[in-house]
Formats: sequence, C-alpha cells, structure tokens
Amino acid sequence: MYNSYFGFRESPFSISPDPRFFYANSVYLEAYASLRYGIEAKKGFVAVIGEVGTGKTTLLRKLMRQLKNTTHSVLVFNAAFTFDELLRVILADLALPVDGTDKLGMIEQLNRYLIEQFEKGHIVCVLIDEAQSLSDESLEGLRLLSNLETDRQKLLQIVLAGQPELDARLEQPNLRQLKQRIAIRCEICPLSHDEVEAYIKFRLNAAGHAGEVLFDPQAIQKIASYSKGIPRLINTLCDGALLLAYAASKKRVLSKMIGEVASDLRLHSSIPPTTATAANEKTGMSIVGRTLRPSRKAARSAVTLGGVFLAGVLVFVILSFFARQVFLTPGMTTVAENPNQRNLHPQIINAQNTNPLPSTKGRTLILRNGSTISHIASEVYGENAALGMELIKESNPEIKDLDLVSTGQQLVLPHITKDILIRQQPDNSYRVILGSFLNRRAAEVAARRMLTISHAVVITANRVSTDFVVFRLEVDGLPSREEAGRAVETALQRGWLKLRS
Repeated sequence: MYNSYFGFRESPFSISPDPRFFYANSVYLEAYASLRYGIEAKKGFVAVIGEVGTGKTTLLRKLMRQLKNTTHSVLVFNAAFTFDELLRVILADLALPVDGTDKLGMIEQLNRYLIEQFEKGHIVCVLIDEAQSLSDESLEGLRLLSNLETDRQKLLQIVLAGQPELDARLEQPNLRQLKQRIAIRCEICPLSHDEVEAYIKFRLNAAGHAGEVLFDPQAIQKIASYSKGIPRLINTLCDGALLLAYAASKKRVLSKMIGEVASDLRLHSSIPPTTATAANEKTGMSIVGRTLRPSRKAARSAVTLGGVFLAGVLVFVILSFFARQVFLTPGMTTVAENPNQRNLHPQIINAQNTNPLPSTKGRTLILRNGSTISHIASEVYGENAALGMELIKESNPEIKDLDLVSTGQQLVLPHITKDILIRQQPDNSYRVILGSFLNRRAAEVAARRMLTISHAVVITANRVSTDFVVFRLEVDGLPSREEAGRAVETALQRGWLKLRS
C-alpha cells in the first residue's frame, strides 16, 4: 500500500522468510557457516536453536539457495508428522515413488537412493523447520535414518531447526542417543540493541529505498525496546509504523507512531529505551560477535531482580573475571596479557595475518565432481578441519575463495607439522598456531584454558571464502624458534593441540 509513497520496490518489512532479506551479522554468518560446513563435511546431525521470530526459516532458505547443485535438499516446514508421514514427505520431495510402500520399504528405497548419490559424489540433506514439534517417534526414526552410512561417511545429512524447547526435548533420557549424534549445534540470538538500526537500514536498502532517513532515532530506540531484538517483531512494528506515516501523509516515522503500533499489538517494553543500554551494560558481559557486548540473558535477569545495587555488584565481579580474557573489536584482535606484566588492561594489536606460510611438505589432490573444500578438510585433517581449510588456502594462493574451485583443479594439501605451526613475525619474534575454530565462541573458550601460559594468546578472524570465517588461536611474542618449539610441545602435552600421524 505504501511502497510507491516511500519509493520502495517492494515491502521492506514483510514477515515472509525471503532469503534476499537475509541480514548477515556475525551471529547469522557463524550459524550459516556452521550449517554449510556440517552438510558439506557430512557430519550427520546439525541443530539450530533460536527463539520464535529470530530468522531460522530465512536462514534455512538462504542455505538451500547457496548449496551446490550436487547437493539434493528437502525442506520440511511442518514437523507435526508421524515418522511414516515424514518418510513419505522426504521421498516425495526427492521424486521417489511412495504409493503402496510400507515403512521398511521406504527406508530401503531411501537407502538405495542415498548410495546412488554417494557414488556420484553428491550429498543429500533434510532440513526440518520447527523441529521442536516432532514426536519422540519421529525423532527416534530420524536417528535410525542417520545410521544409513558407509564405513567413513553419513549418507544422509539432517538439520534440526527449532525453538529452545528442542534443546529441552533432547535432554530427555529416551532421546540421549540422538543428542549424542548431533555433531554441530549453533544458536541464533536476538539482535543487540545497537544492531536494530543496522537491521532496519539493511531491509530498507534491500527494498530499494535511497531517500532520506525514514525512522527517527527515538523511534528506533522504541523499536529495539518493544521488539527485544527479535527480527519478526521489528518487521511488524516497522510495517505498522510506515502504514501510520503513510495515512498521516508523513515522510518520517516518529517515536509516538511506534508506541501506537506497539499498543495495538499489545507489546510491552521491558525497560525504557533511555535506560536500556545502561541497564544492559550493568547486568553482565558476554563475548559475542565482534565486540564485547551485553549478555541479553544476564540483562533480563538483573532487570527482573530490579536491583541497581545488584547490577553494580555484577559489574564488579564480571569485569574482574573477564579482565584477563580475550576480547575482540572490529578489525582488531585483543591479546590476553602476560601474567607477569603489571598492566591490567588488555593490549590491542592488529589482527591482519601477514606472515608467510613456511615451506612444508604436502600432497596434491585433483578435485573431482561434487568435492568441496570443507569435506576434503574434514576427511584429511579430522578435528583440525577448520585449520586445514586455512592452510589449504595459504598453500594454494591462486584460490581467492574456497567456494570458487572447479572439477579437475589441482589442490595442495599441506601436512600439519610443528614447522607449519611456527610463524616468524616481522620483528623476528614468533607465533605458534594452536588451532582454528568455526566460531568465535569456541576460540574464546579454548583461549581461556591457555591463560596460564606466560605469553599472549591471540585470536585472529580469517575469511577463507565468501561465507566462511574461521578464528585462529595463536600464542604470540615468543622470542626464539626454540621457545616456539617448546610452546608446541606444551600444547601437545596438555591436549590443546592434536596432530594426526
């Protein structure tokens, strides 16, 4: 109704899960990369957990659009099926006949199809939305389907996307075998208060808006407060407010319009926008995304308890605990300080990784049809797959994007040895690579285990493809190659680093 009035090509705040409106912040990119890696590396089960309206369906549709044509995917958007019905839906989407076939026959038919695709180098995946609605029978049936495998690989990749209730379901004793089979779990969180404005601008730009600012800053603050960072609610509030502005012949959305829409929708602001940021900052910190930002769960808990005094105590305790941790800022890497130094403030250094790859032995591989770098890295490097992807890119400088490889291309696969893990810096000091991770949180957890060592711990974000960012963990400031070698030995002895023989 208001699209032509504001100069939109289409509605910017539709609540339909359109992949073109996929908002790619650090949380969503990590979830997307984890999903894609889990499928291409044939990990079996992947779980995606997120509150209602946080964008799980959009993420799945974005993933389906980006998967290679050698990946055959099925999206099940209604999970309220018996296992027999679920099987029929899967077979029908794969264009396999299902009429007159019992459950055992359908499983055998699916198994034959999976083997045929495996022999072609193809991948088959089933994406199940609203997976918290699956019955115990269906969840157990999916677990049994995951047993369709070769000696080395799962033939069927299964993605379970659901609300937090799915986590609770998987804690049931009768589903513990399924829980143990989940190789990758990622969580989609609501947007932070500061991200709401960026999200709104992204949606407006995607819809073709190129004019003046449409939303007053106070209106955006109210949207953040009423929506609590949930994209679906942001869309609903923005859509309703634009309609009010259109009806009033206004070219700008004002704060009072957001209040009117929120009132009609019976939404409640948990805390006033002017105090939201301060309250969040005083109720706990978590290392999420690119910067140290407020923990939403901690903020909600502190507000519920209602104590400014309690919030102040939490600030002191939490900041004391995190004073020696690893914090990331845009374009920078923060270093956990040397315990022997007196300075209690984290040192910040440039995150760019400019040191060259040492000369090392490896083997070559000719890419065949259906091969992906993530799958090859998983097969060759095992639990060091993320590091393997980084080293493959370093060893093949002609490859600018690991997604842009072609059949018949020759690939150098370096061996992960002590020599390749030791990097000399321009100032003649040394760094030692201790591993790479698919998400920042895992790298931070590993970094905290290493704070007992007497040198700085560094996390560097490296983009290996358009959609993959890996987070490298290194020890920095080693004065000699001998000491760097001892750091590698220490890492191996303590289990921080594992090398395949």
